[in-house]
Amino acid sequence: MKSNRLSLIVLLCATLFMTLFLAGCGKEDATKNGTTKTVTYEGQNYTVPANPQRIAVLSNSVLYLLDATGGTAIARVNTNDKLPEKLEALPALGQTANINMESLLGLKPDLVLGLDSQHSKYKDQLNSNHIPYILINYDGVNDNIPLMTLLGDITNHSDQAKQQIETYTKKVDTVKAAIKTINPAKVAVLRATGKGVTAETNLAITAGMVKDLGMNNVVLTHLSDTTKDKTVPYSLETLTQDNPDIIFIVTMGKEEDITKAMEKDMTSNPAWNHLKAVQNNKVIYLPSKLFLLNPGLQTPEAMARLVQDAYGITVDLK
Repeated sequence: MKSNRLSLIVLLCATLFMTLFLAGCGKEDATKNGTTKTVTYEGQNYTVPANPQRIAVLSNSVLYLLDATGGTAIARVNTNDKLPEKLEALPALGQTANINMESLLGLKPDLVLGLDSQHSKYKDQLNSNHIPYILINYDGVNDNIPLMTLLGDITNHSDQAKQQIETYTKKVDTVKAAIKTINPAKVAVLRATGKGVTAETNLAITAGMVKDLGMNNVVLTHLSDTTKDKTVPYSLETLTQDNPDIIFIVTMGKEEDITKAMEKDMTSNPAWNHLKAVQNNKVIYLPSKLFLLNPGLQTPEAMARLVQDAYGITVDLK
């Protein structure tokens, strides 16, 4: 009897071992067969479907680049800007900063692409629904090429991504070449909203492009190298002392509110009219579409506009 009982125990143990072994082999084989893959972005690895078919995108800035690099999305977010027809036809998931998670989950995405600054609050819901996601740091124009590379890797369209990167780089180089012999302008980049006026650091979109174009941003003389803010307080008194050749003004919000803020902080003061940029008609208001948010593939065109406004040089990017 003891012998039979012992044999039964041995048999059960052997069966359990084989079950666990085969389960482990099955998991390993799934990876080898390509059900998932690992992609790297900004030094971090992400496990994503090997061939994602249902990518939901929570930022239209990322959506444009995904489309340009050969990827296909199943959703977008609302925007006031005109989208290409095929992107406009996608179901909308609400505003970038306020995603309708019920709609998102109902689409059953196999991958979600969002922005770390906007969508970290949805991590728990995505995790609990076992949906892979990548939340991207997409702040400056220098993020464009790494992001296109990532999207090409995700969608298995690396060749198309490389072509886009090559075209993009060539255009940026064309803009820079047009001013390589020009004495750099001294500029101030202001951010005007309904709440007031601040100045941009190199971490902001327009000031970042100004830096890449070799212009001198006067606000940097007042900052430490460790500054991590995109905008900083900046008074008319300080602007008067810096007295730049050009004042770029990036706007955000309603025109009426922006005008009131500018009047309160800057233009209603007589000192405003004594600024070199004002006297030379070099106060330039820039549209938010290209200069508040990352312009993505339109970055070369945005940089060309800055060159045109600053130096009167037209750059042909065709």
